[in-house]
Amino acid sequence: MKPKHLRTFGAAIFILLLLVPVFFKSTFVLHIYTLIFFYIALTAAWNIPAFGGQLSLGHASFFGIGAYTAAILYVKYGVSPWFGLLIAVGVSLLGGVILSLPLIRLRGPFFTLASIAFTEVLRMVAIDWRSMTNGSVGINIPFKPGFKNMTFTSGEPFYYLFLATAVIVVLLTYRIRNSALGFHLRAAASDDEAARALGVNTSLAQFLALMWSAGLTGVLGVFYVFYNYVMEPNTAFSLDLFSLQPALNGIIGGMGTVWGPVIGAVLMTPLGEFLRFYLSTIQQGLHYVVYGLVLILTVKFIPGGILSILEPLISRKKKDRDKPKEKEERS
Repeated sequence: MKPKHLRTFGAAIFILLLLVPVFFKSTFVLHIYTLIFFYIALTAAWNIPAFGGQLSLGHASFFGIGAYTAAILYVKYGVSPWFGLLIAVGVSLLGGVILSLPLIRLRGPFFTLASIAFTEVLRMVAIDWRSMTNGSVGINIPFKPGFKNMTFTSGEPFYYLFLATAVIVVLLTYRIRNSALGFHLRAAASDDEAARALGVNTSLAQFLALMWSAGLTGVLGVFYVFYNYVMEPNTAFSLDLFSLQPALNGIIGGMGTVWGPVIGAVLMTPLGEFLRFYLSTIQQGLHYVVYGLVLILTVKFIPGGILSILEPLISRKKKDRDKPKEKEERS
C-alpha cells in the first residue's frame, strides 16, 4: 500500500472511530474500545526499547509511579490532574533513570529479570509507605465531575482521550523508529558489538528509548487511575496488566515494529477481557493458560508476529500491481 493510500485509509478509520460513541451508547462497548486504545498506546510505548532488542517486563513500575504521583497530588494536596500529569511524567522519567543507569548494559534475560525486580520493589514500597499511599487500602479518586478534575459523568470523554493518546503515541513511535535514534536502536538489536565498532553509542540509544517509554507509560498511568477512580499497589504495579499484557500484545503483533503493537492490542484486548470474565467462572487463573498457549504457538510458528505474515502478502500484491505498469513502460 502506497503511503498516500495508507494515510487515506488511516484517516478513514480515525473518522469512523470518532463516530463510534454517536452510534453505540452501550457503556460496555465504549469500555472495550477505550481499553483497546489504552493497550495500543501502552504496547506502543513498551515497544520503543524493543526497537533496540530490549524486552522489558517492568513497565508496570513506570505506570504505577505516574498513577500514584497524580493521584496523591490530587487527593492529598488538591493539585489539578492536568498539572499533576506533568509532574507524573517527570517522576516516571526519574524512575527510568534509576532503572537504566545500573541496568542499561544488561542484555537479554538479565535486563528482563532486573526490570521485574524493580517493579516488585516499588510495589512493596507502595504497600509499606502507608502515610503517603494508604498502603494496601489504596487511593480513591473523589467523584467531582469537571474537565479540570479529569472526572466525567460518562465514558465518552475518556474514549476520545485514549483514542487521541493512542494515535499520538503510535505516531511518536513511527517518528522515533525512522529517526537517527531508531536506526541506532535497530543497529544495536542486530549486532551490538558491530554497532559500537562503527561509533554508535548503543548505551545512550537504549537509555533514550527507555526514557521515551517511561514518560509515555507514566502518562497512561495517570489517565488510567482517573478512568477507574481507584488505585492500590497490586493494581498499580500489576505485572499481569501493565507488563505482561503489553509484552504479549507486542510479541504476537510483531515486536520492534510500528504496527505490530497496534495489531496485537486490537486482537488480544477483547480476547483477554472475554477470557478473563468467562474462564474465571470455570477456574480462577485459567485465562493465563490460554495466554501461555497463544504465546508459545506464536513464538514457535510465527516468531516475527502477525505482521511478519501480513508484510509479504502486501509486498506481493504491490509487485503484482506494478507488473502491468512495467510492461507498459517497456512497450
